[in-house]
Amino acid sequence: MPTATLKDQAATFREPRFATFFTGHVVSRIGDAPVPVAFALAAYQISHSAAGLTWVLLSLWATRFLLLATGGRLADRHDRVRVMIGADVLRLAAQGALAIVVVSPLQLQSWHLCLSAALYGAGTALYNPAQIGLTPELVPENRLQRANGLLSLVADVSFLLGPVLAGVLMGTVGFAWVLWLDVVSFAVNLGCLLRLARLHTPARRTTPQRTPPAPSETPTGSNPSETPTGSNPTETPDTRFRAGFAIMARYPWFSFGTALWFVISLGIGLTAVAGPVIAVDSLGGTGAWSVLATCLAIGSLLGSLAVMSTNRQHPWKAASIVVTLGAVLQFVALTLRDQLPTAVLGATFALCALTTAACGIVWDTAYQSEIPERYLSRLGAVDNFVNAAGVPVGMLIGGLFADHYDTVFLGISVTLVLLCVPAARLAGTGRKTPA
Repeated sequence: MPTATLKDQAATFREPRFATFFTGHVVSRIGDAPVPVAFALAAYQISHSAAGLTWVLLSLWATRFLLLATGGRLADRHDRVRVMIGADVLRLAAQGALAIVVVSPLQLQSWHLCLSAALYGAGTALYNPAQIGLTPELVPENRLQRANGLLSLVADVSFLLGPVLAGVLMGTVGFAWVLWLDVVSFAVNLGCLLRLARLHTPARRTTPQRTPPAPSETPTGSNPSETPTGSNPTETPDTRFRAGFAIMARYPWFSFGTALWFVISLGIGLTAVAGPVIAVDSLGGTGAWSVLATCLAIGSLLGSLAVMSTNRQHPWKAASIVVTLGAVLQFVALTLRDQLPTAVLGATFALCALTTAACGIVWDTAYQSEIPERYLSRLGAVDNFVNAAGVPVGMLIGGLFADHYDTVFLGISVTLVLLCVPAARLAGTGRKTPA
């Protein structure tokens, strides 16, 4: 079985389009890994207060939220590889210009960091939806889950390496070299994307697909379900971002799945705030939180590896139940924190992170396989937005309701169960079928 798995991994890398993309992606993620911690340290060193870091984070996330819709629309309307190239040029310019300021005689100020963060966030908002839509075109459909697992594994490893790299680089060569490392990584990724543009031909879409027409594409007086595939081939698809929401009505499993992931993300943000507070108040100090945070990181890594180690294509119906059970179990353990040893809490944290990472890969594969290609980046942008918004909302709840954590844990657990039922029941409905 391990030999078969290794052969399957090798087969994935024999796809020249995916191998080219993956090479640049790995280098880019390594370059990005130390940036968040390095920016936080630099912002604090300049402003000598938490306010400086707050403004940098607001600059980053505000542009990401504002431009995600634009990123999804552009990626569905234009060549996705070219959109990603433009996005990386923007991010390279943001980091390179800041690096020049750092090494120049000019005094580095907070607004320099904010401007760079805003441009970086804008580039990310354009890049991520395009990548979501591109991935299914790089590998055959039977290897899509494995490809998503590899991308998730890279994210997990970069998350683990980030603080270590940031600490070493900031303590030795300084902030400028963190930026130059990121610039070089973007340059390598750009080279890979330019090569991919020459190789790019969709690997998966070898036969026409029967896709539900958008409202603007349905002939007047006709029933959408009765519209024959291939009718009016010269028809122009609706490329507006809001058309993605119209297609969501035809895929209710995606709507409920997105809502479920919002609450999962909210729970992640809540845990990031409530975890340290509970560790100090109930578990003996900050060392307990270090143990729990390490369990989260290890669990996430194991989750990606678990999906990659099997040839089976896991269904979203089962994954929606598994990810709900993992999260609810963690919140139940947090509620019973005074009766449970830290080791048991750590095990539930690791299990929750494992199920979240593994089921996240299944979720990405499910909607990349079942959503019509012309809407994929826009719905991917919706998915990105919902997940990105859930974390800060959870952090806000964690800060505002510190005296009522047990009630919050119960409320989130009940909400997850209520969303899991329709998410699981509707999973697999509205599939694309060959024409």
